[in-house]
Amino acid sequence: MQALLGTNAKSIHAGGKPARSLDSSAAACEAKAARFRLQRTAQSILFRKDLAPLQQHRTCWCHRSMRGESATLYRAADGSNAYLSGLNTCGNGWTCPVCGAKIAEHRRRELSEAMAAWTNAEGGTAYLVTLTFPHAAGDDLGAMLEKLAKARQGWKNSRTYKRILGPDGTAGSAGAVTAMEVTHGANGWHPHVHMLVFAARGGLGDGLPALNGDLSSPDIDALRGAWVKQLLKVGLADQQQVSDVWAHSFNVRGGEKAAEYIAKYGRDTRWGASSELTRSAAKVGAAGTVGGALHVTPFQLLEWAGAGDTRAGALFREYADAFHGKRLLTWSPGLRKRLKLSAEEASDEAVADLDEELPERQRVGVLQVEDLQVIVSRGLLGELVRTFGPYGRADDQESLNDWMAWARTMPKTGRGAVLVPRVFTSGRDVLELAA
Repeated sequence: MQALLGTNAKSIHAGGKPARSLDSSAAACEAKAARFRLQRTAQSILFRKDLAPLQQHRTCWCHRSMRGESATLYRAADGSNAYLSGLNTCGNGWTCPVCGAKIAEHRRRELSEAMAAWTNAEGGTAYLVTLTFPHAAGDDLGAMLEKLAKARQGWKNSRTYKRILGPDGTAGSAGAVTAMEVTHGANGWHPHVHMLVFAARGGLGDGLPALNGDLSSPDIDALRGAWVKQLLKVGLADQQQVSDVWAHSFNVRGGEKAAEYIAKYGRDTRWGASSELTRSAAKVGAAGTVGGALHVTPFQLLEWAGAGDTRAGALFREYADAFHGKRLLTWSPGLRKRLKLSAEEASDEAVADLDEELPERQRVGVLQVEDLQVIVSRGLLGELVRTFGPYGRADDQESLNDWMAWARTMPKTGRGAVLVPRVFTSGRDVLELAA
């Protein structure tokens, strides 16, 4: 037997080659391993020394808590993925790269189904509305989000919105799915909102889009005017900025452009397929330019923090605090039922706790609590995926044991504390610290 003891070896056993190209399988698993690396950085940033273990941010314990006394390692037969079933997750798509990617993909599939139902069965279209406002370096993110929430509420309560996008409005809208996104650049934090509005074809009276894809019409201008009015009212803009705000704080893209957000975006090999609307919080890298200035995502800040950038780490903590308790995606009341989706949307926590969907899933073997402690203390969760995804095979506890023997020889990078369930006579399950 040839055991794989790290990423330098090429197979665990003869015949362990994945069904699809080894390069593509290894790349997919490398992407997931990178998310685990970022997760560990997030845990170190979010951990607070003044709090007890069970009072820490949920992401600090993500994939460091067992539901039972053991966890099972599964892999995809094509070598594209591997995961440990039986670990608790945090379900926080804002702060956890691992949960964020999983939640985003689930929401993307659901939103794609909704788009198909509306455009095919209902004969409608979708408009992609983006709302933003002026910002400057040093602006407090939490304060901006509070004002943004007030502006959005005021805009939706305005007569203009109700006349055009309300339930009985001229656009024939069935509702909208709303997502929040934030990036950071030379001018500080840049929060903005994307709304995917399900409406009748031509419901906004729009014609052909401009070269940049933006749509225009009297109704769109009226909605823009109502938005600018709210920005002035809540203090997110002033009269001297009105012309710039009119030009840059509101835009609408529709029809094919909205569909592109579902079909086109999310092809980044780090994350797999998901839409811009659903994966905004899960992206790593540059998010483009705003006013000529480069903007990056929070998880790019996390990557820089992992490389030693203390300012990036402080910014990520500020972001985590500001977005605590906020929803990644919001559906208008009744829209899911109208599109024949499940009446109740599964919570992010429930989605993150689901077993991953693998093509032809194979059970590799079982790990105990002590094994998890070794893996966590060495920061090897990503290495486990990178190893057994492309190179593993079904029912191979022996190689998993060999890998664990190798893992124990690696230097520790942390304490490796994990949480395990203890069942008392009352039958109540609680999580306790296993240092």
